[in-house]
Formats: sequence, structure tokens, C-alpha cells
Amino acid sequence: EAPGVQQTSVVGAAVETFDSLTAGPLGVYNSPIGTYSSGGQIVVGNAYGGSNQSLYVAVGAQSDTVEMTLTFATLKAYFGFYWPAGDALNRLDFYQGNVLLATFSVGDIIGGLPAEYFGNPNTGVNETEPYVFLNFTSSDLNSRFDRVVFRNISTITGFESDNHSTFDDIPDDPEVPEPSTYAMMASGLAGLIFFARRRASR
Repeated sequence: EAPGVQQTSVVGAAVETFDSLTAGPLGVYNSPIGTYSSGGQIVVGNAYGGSNQSLYVAVGAQSDTVEMTLTFATLKAYFGFYWPAGDALNRLDFYQGNVLLATFSVGDIIGGLPAEYFGNPNTGVNETEPYVFLNFTSSDLNSRFDRVVFRNISTITGFESDNHSTFDDIPDDPEVPEPSTYAMMASGLAGLIFFARRRASR
């Protein structure tokens, strides 16, 4: 999405904002969009996260854990989320069953991001890290997913996120300024599955 945008532009997407929850450790949570495992921490909006300074979820430094999973009841073609204060230890994994379809890090998106994406858009602080809403869309039936894993390589930093958004079908693409193609090796498959960046877009 455009700089400063902190929510999806996909019409009809279901969204988990975390604003109905209480700050503190997140146990197993049956959200309207899917089931969250334990491991996350609900955090009050601060320099590092929270769309419009609202509550957000994190793993890593805030939770003293390194992983949280969001499992969907059905295969999904779209997932979007606000990724504030992205750093090199953050990872986002997409699975279909036990097959890893794709892993994204900040390095996969940071190249070419203009300066307008850096710094908290609500407060203007933390100018060295990107704050961006990303839209991930599967390119075909084989790359639909039923599980998203938020990982941080250690608890030194945090992986902050907010406004998790889903859509059952492949939505119309949001406005995307610079299309390109990601090629990802799928674990256990012989070939490659391709996510088009216009289908995994900022």
C-alpha cells in the first residue's frame, strides 16, 4: 500500500485489529479470521507498532517467544498485514498443510522502498526502519495457504504486526507501483511456486 497506509485496500476483506483484546500475553485465540496459537503478545501502540497507535501483536522481544501461528479454516488466496518497524530478524512463512510455500523477510521488500516508508507514520520516530502494509496473494490454486507463521530469529528484536486481513478468493489487485516476480522453492515439491509481486505487493 501507499506510504502511511496502515490497513488493506481490498474491499470485503475480513480484518483482525486486536483492538478488542487486552494488552498482555496472547493465548490460543479464535479470531473471526482464524485461530492464533499462543506465543504472541498484545502491545499498546508505541514507536514500533500499532496502526494509528492502537493495540498490535508481536513476537520476539515483547513476548520473549520467537513464533506465533495463524491457522485458517480453509485455504486462502489473500493475506495482508501492517508490518511496522520491520527488521532483519523478522520472518513470515506461508504453508499449505505441512508444505512451506514461501518465506519473506524485510530484505525481500526493503529494496527500492522510497524514504516515505521509513519511520513511524503516526509519530515520526524510528526513521531507520520501514513501516508498510503488505498484500500477499497466491498466484494459482497450488499456492493457496492455510497457515501463516510469524517468526523472529531471536528475542533481541520484535516482530510487530497489526490489521491482519484475509479474503477467500483472489481479490482485485490494489494499486501497485512496481511489479516484479518472487520465485520460491516449496518444501517437498519438485518445482518452484511463483508469487507475483503484484500479488505479494506493498
